[in-house]
Amino acid sequence: MEHRDVSTVAHRFKQTFCEGVLNTLGKTVRFCHRVREITPYRLALGLIEVFATLRVESIADAHRAFNALCDTAVQYKPFHNQLAKSTFPVFMRSLCEHLMTRLTSEVLRFSAGSPFARFTHITIHDGTSFAVKSTLKKTFPGRFTKISPAAVELHVSMALLSEGIDSVTLTPGSESEVHHVPAAQTLSGGLFLGDRAFFIKEYLCEIAACGGYFIVKAKGTLNPTVLHTYTTDGQEIKRFRNQPLKTLKSKVSRYQALDLDVVWEGELEARLIVTWNTQEKRPRYLLTNLPRPEFTPEQICDAYRLRWQVELMFKEWKSYANLHAFDTSKSNITEGLLWAALCASLLKRYCAHMAQRLWQVPISTRKVAMCLHHVLSQIFRTLLHCQRQLNHTLQRALKYLSHNAQRAHPKRDRKSGRLKLGLEHVYATP
Repeated sequence: MEHRDVSTVAHRFKQTFCEGVLNTLGKTVRFCHRVREITPYRLALGLIEVFATLRVESIADAHRAFNALCDTAVQYKPFHNQLAKSTFPVFMRSLCEHLMTRLTSEVLRFSAGSPFARFTHITIHDGTSFAVKSTLKKTFPGRFTKISPAAVELHVSMALLSEGIDSVTLTPGSESEVHHVPAAQTLSGGLFLGDRAFFIKEYLCEIAACGGYFIVKAKGTLNPTVLHTYTTDGQEIKRFRNQPLKTLKSKVSRYQALDLDVVWEGELEARLIVTWNTQEKRPRYLLTNLPRPEFTPEQICDAYRLRWQVELMFKEWKSYANLHAFDTSKSNITEGLLWAALCASLLKRYCAHMAQRLWQVPISTRKVAMCLHHVLSQIFRTLLHCQRQLNHTLQRALKYLSHNAQRAHPKRDRKSGRLKLGLEHVYATP
């Protein structure tokens, strides 16, 4: 790793966490009017640092960490008052969007021989919900009122090739995820991966009309008309022509996989990959508009498994970035702290990606989420108090990650994991 590579990362850090930029952001959303001791810049760094390094249960935890990082002695009341402002969640959401834009780079790329190399972007969309303090049930009503009367839902579009976030929306847990899918026109030239909640025929038609592609898990109750049925070796089973799908369901277990052309008259025509789930003893359906000559049923099934990357990210959020219920009954504070947790997670992923690119080793974002706290506090102290040492501090931190957060089974990744379809790690100057 060359010195100039670390300098590039340090320059990105300085631009992203620039005091003038973050203070201006706070003023723009009317979070502050006059710059005092708890500036937007200091508060942003203080919250991200504590959420990325410690288990935060209460505002007092964040308050003590803020004073330690900033070498100050702010009392609890004025600190609490800043978080209680109605514009606090607006500021933290804007900060999160700022980090989503700045802390991103390509970390995965399909090899030229992969049919998936044609896509400019691959979007995975899903949602994750979790309970918040039950006293917030009027502001954040949950979907399961007896178990979690108060809950929130995060609707997330993940970019597979950068392992970053394109968009995230926070809503009450009772709000349906289907209202927050990415706009069809943004998927032009790309591939959309979604679970059965996004089996929405009108939406899938829009994606295709905009020049996009999709692989979506279909519901078991679907019953389109089957136009053509092919086995994995390309042979057509002619007796299944123009039959309702339900007439085939009892025969699916006889085949390794079936590749169908199906139609819902007046709604959607697509390709349906049917495989038999031996554990649950029932068929699994994947709906796609990928062309048959270029994409085999096996490749489509392997591509859909890449959707699991967003579930792994959700697990990181909840396990290592403090995405949980906080001990506060104020909705403004709860929402703002949730955005702070997401900011911490974005920073951790960026550090993982930079360690991978600069040291040219495959890095596990989960391991980084677990161990970055050992070196992250020093990065933030350097940003606040001695930026001329930032290059050295970042080099030390990224070197630590390159030794302690490597992926455990890179060979398995290529054989049966996420690299099976021709994905490769990107090792280059950021």
